Amino acid sequence: MQKNDTWLLAGLFGVTLSTLSLEILDTRFLSVVTWYHLSFFAVSVAMFGMAAGALRVQMSGDRWKGPAARAKLAQETLAFAVAIPLCYLATLAIPIPEGFSLRAVIALGLATGLLAMPFYLSGVVVTLCLTRCGGKIGLLYFADLVGAACGALLIQPLLEHTNAASTAILCGAVAALAAACFRMDQRRAPVAPLVTAGVLTALAFLNLGSPPPVGVWYSKGKFVDPGDVEREEWNIHAQVIVRKPKPGRPIYWGPGAVNTPFPDVDRMRMLIDGDAGTYMTEWDGSPASLEWIRRDVTSLPHHLRTGGTAGVIGVGGGRDLLTALWAEHASVVGIEINDNFIELLEGPFRDYANLATHPGVRLVHDEARSFLTRDETRYDVLQMSLIDTWAATGAGAFTLSENGLYTVEAWRVFLDAMKDDGLFSVSRWYDPRLVSETSRLLALATHALIERGAERPRDHMALVAAGKVATLIVSPSPLSDADLAGVRAACEREGFRYLLGPDHDDSGDNALARIAGATSMAELDAAVEDPWYDFRPPTDAQPYFFNLLRPAAAWKAMTGGTIERRNDAEIGGVLEGNMVATSSLMALVLVALVGALGIIVLPLMKGRPQGLKTSELAVGIGYFALIGVGFLFVQVPFMQRFSVYLGHPSHAVVVILFSMILAAGLGSLASERAPVETNKRFPLLQPLAIAALLVLWTLAVQPLIEHTIHFGLAARSAIVIVAVTPPSFLMGMCFPMGMRLVSRLSEDALPWMWATNGAASVLGGVLAMSVSIWTGIDTGLLIGAGCYALLSLAATRLWSAGERRRAA
Repeated sequence: MQKNDTWLLAGLFGVTLSTLSLEILDTRFLSVVTWYHLSFFAVSVAMFGMAAGALRVQMSGDRWKGPAARAKLAQETLAFAVAIPLCYLATLAIPIPEGFSLRAVIALGLATGLLAMPFYLSGVVVTLCLTRCGGKIGLLYFADLVGAACGALLIQPLLEHTNAASTAILCGAVAALAAACFRMDQRRAPVAPLVTAGVLTALAFLNLGSPPPVGVWYSKGKFVDPGDVEREEWNIHAQVIVRKPKPGRPIYWGPGAVNTPFPDVDRMRMLIDGDAGTYMTEWDGSPASLEWIRRDVTSLPHHLRTGGTAGVIGVGGGRDLLTALWAEHASVVGIEINDNFIELLEGPFRDYANLATHPGVRLVHDEARSFLTRDETRYDVLQMSLIDTWAATGAGAFTLSENGLYTVEAWRVFLDAMKDDGLFSVSRWYDPRLVSETSRLLALATHALIERGAERPRDHMALVAAGKVATLIVSPSPLSDADLAGVRAACEREGFRYLLGPDHDDSGDNALARIAGATSMAELDAAVEDPWYDFRPPTDAQPYFFNLLRPAAAWKAMTGGTIERRNDAEIGGVLEGNMVATSSLMALVLVALVGALGIIVLPLMKGRPQGLKTSELAVGIGYFALIGVGFLFVQVPFMQRFSVYLGHPSHAVVVILFSMILAAGLGSLASERAPVETNKRFPLLQPLAIAALLVLWTLAVQPLIEHTIHFGLAARSAIVIVAVTPPSFLMGMCFPMGMRLVSRLSEDALPWMWATNGAASVLGGVLAMSVSIWTGIDTGLLIGAGCYALLSLAATRLWSAGERRRAA
C-alpha cells in the first residue's frame, strides 16, 4: 500500500455508501412499482450485479493490477455515478404488470437489467480496491463496511426529507464525489467528477421544487396520474399518495346488508405503496354526522361500548378514530408507527379531518406493543382493523412482511391493556368460500385466553361478519348477557352475520367451532392440525400470520397436485397470494442457485489461477461460500427477530444493517493485528467462537425481548445494536482472514473469492427466508452457527496449505 492511501479509502467509503443506500432504496422502489414478494429481489439483483463486476475483474487477468487498477477506479466510479440516476429514471418508464405473462417477463427482465447495471459497476470498483490495489485487506474492508453502514443509516433521512427520485440522484452525487477521491489518489484534478456531483445535487433539489416532482409513473402496472395526486410522502416505511378529494357515498370495509341511506361525504383516498388503500374523510367535528359509520362491521365493539376510553392501533387516514368519536368516547388514543400519517392529520389536512383538533383525541407515533406495555391507561375498547397492507397479506410473509401484532406475545400485551370487561376488536378479511385468516385469528385468541386461565375461551369471544370482513371481539372476562344481546341487536339492525359466540354457531365451518371450543392447549393443537394449512397461533419466533400454506401444500399445488380442502373451500384471496409469494421465493432459490454456481464455475473457463491446486481452489471456494451463506443466515434472522421487537421491518433493516456492517468493519480492522498466518489455533478457534456465540444468542433473545419490549424506540434500538455487535464483530474478521490465507497460495484468485462470497450471499438470503418461514427464525440462526463451525475446518486447511507452500 502507498504511504498515504487516504483518498483511496475515502473513495471506497463513498462507493459502498452509495451502493448500500441504493440497494435499500430499490427494495422500497420495487415495493411500490411491483409486488412485495419482489422487494427482496432488489437485494438479489444488487448482490449478483456486484458479483458479476467481481468476475469482470477476475477475467481481466493482469491488465488491471497495481497502478493500472488504481487508474481505472475513477473512470468506473464516474460511470457508476451517472448510471444510478439514469437507470432509475429509465426503470420508472417500465410498467410491470401483475401475474405471469410474456409481457410481465419482458418488463421484469428490462427492469432487472437496469437495476443491476449500477451494482455491476460498483462491483468492479470494490473488487479492484480490495484485490488489485495492494495494501492491507483488513483496512480496505473496514472502509468498505463503514461506508455501507453509513449508507444504511443515510437512506432514512434522505427518503423522509426528499423523495425516491431525488434520493437516487443524490446517491449518484455521492458516487461522483467518490470518483473525485480516486482522481485525487492519482494526483489528477477531479474536474469531471466534481462537476457531475454538482449537477446531480442541483437536479435532486430542482426535482423537489418542481410541480409535480418526478415520481413513480407506474405502480403495480397501472399509470399514476400526477394530476390526481394531492400530496405524496415517502419514508422508510412506505410511499403514501393522497388523491384529490372527491364527494361520494361512504366507503365501507365490511358493509352490513341493511342498506340505510346516508348523505354523501367528502373523502380522499390514500394509497400505501401504490395499492393498499385507506381513506381520510372530511369531518365537521359533530358525532351526529358520523352516523354512517355504524353500518361497517369494524364498528361492532362501539355498538357495545360507548362514552369510555378507546384505543386504535393503526391510525391510517383516521377511519377508526372517527368510529370511536361516533361512539362518543371521552378519550381516544390513536397509535401509528408511520409518522407520515400523523403528520398529514396534524399538518396539511388538520382542518379537513378535524381529528387532531378534537380535544379528546391523542395521536401517538409509536409501535403499539411497546406503547401499550408502557401506557398505564386501561381501555374499554382497543381496535385493530385490517392492520397490514393488502399487498403484504398477499405476499405472505417474506423478510419485510412479518407482523408482530399477530403473535401470542403481542396479544398478552393487548389483553393486559384492557379493562376487565373491555373489548379487544380485530377485523380481518373473510370469505366463507375460501380458506382464510379467520381460523388462525380465532386460534390466536383461544391460545391467549387459555394462557390467561379462561376455563371456556369461547365465552369470551364473538365473531361477526359482513361483506368480506370478519370482526372478532375478545374480552378478558366472559361476555355478559347484555353484550350478547348487543351483538344480536347490531346484527339485526345493520345486517351483520353473527358467526360464532358463546351461545351461537352459524359459521358453517366445523373447524372454527372446534378451535373456539378448545379449553386446553392440547385441544387447541388438535383443532388446528391440518396437513396443508398452518392455523397454529404465530409466535415472535415464527411471526408469519399471513402465511397459511405449509410447504407440502405449496409444492403440491405448484406441481399440479390437488390439495384437500376444508369444507370444499376454494383456493383464492390470501392463499392465492401465498401461492404467488411461495412460487416467487422458490424461483428465487433456483435463480440464486444457478447464478451462484455460474459465478463459481465460469472463471474455470480460463483455467485455475496460477499456482493454485484444485483441492486448494475447492477449499477456498468452500470457505467464501460458507461466509456468504452463514452471514445471511445470521443477518436475515436478526432482521426478522428484531422487526417484531422494533415494531416495523423497516426500522429493523436500518438498525440491523448499520450495526452489523459497522461492527463487522471494526472486526475487519482488528483482524490486521490477528496472528492469521503464524498461529494455526486462530483460524480454528475464531469461527468456532462465532458459532458458540450465536447458539447462546438464540437462547437469550426471547427473554431479552420480553423484558425490554416496554422501552422506547431509542432504547430498544440501542439494545439491538449491543446485542448484534459481538457476533458481527467476529464475523467481520472472517473475510480478511480468508483473503490473507488464500493470498498465500495465489493472489490471482482473490477476485474469484470475492465473487463467490457475493453469489453465496444471494443464495443464503433466500434460503434463510425459506427456513425462517417454515421452520422458525431460530432454526435459521442455528444453521448460520453451523456454517461458521464448518468454516473452522476450511480455515485450518487453507492455513495448512499455506504452511506447506511456505516450507517448500
